[in-house]
Amino acid sequence: MTFDNGTWWLVVLLLGFATGALIYLLKRSLFGRVDRLDESVKRLDESTVKKEPYEKDKDKLASDIERIERDYTPRSVHDKSYDELRADIKTIMQTYLTKDDFIREFSKVDRKIDMILDHEMKQGGKAT
Repeated sequence: MTFDNGTWWLVVLLLGFATGALIYLLKRSLFGRVDRLDESVKRLDESTVKKEPYEKDKDKLASDIERIERDYTPRSVHDKSYDELRADIKTIMQTYLTKDDFIREFSKVDRKIDMILDHEMKQGGKAT
């Protein structure tokens, strides 16, 4: 079987396309996997913590927890203090004057002083 020049060109052209397609598929499958692995490594690197900062943060949190446990006040103590404060507020409300009561009483005293001064002025400043 003999081939002429046109047939050889066609065979070489088809072999070139087949080689190109094979290389494209090989590149897409292999390098696609490499790109996906690279992306997953980047995500993993962004979402994980290195051991040294983790240990530092862990120690800091442990000391914070110890401090909180040492300074912790039970709720019953807070409730007792709250009840004592409410009792103190009731006592204060019963025993102390309000601002309005003070002004009213002071006005009475002021009127009495005015009456005494008016009486003194009518007397002409003479002692009786």
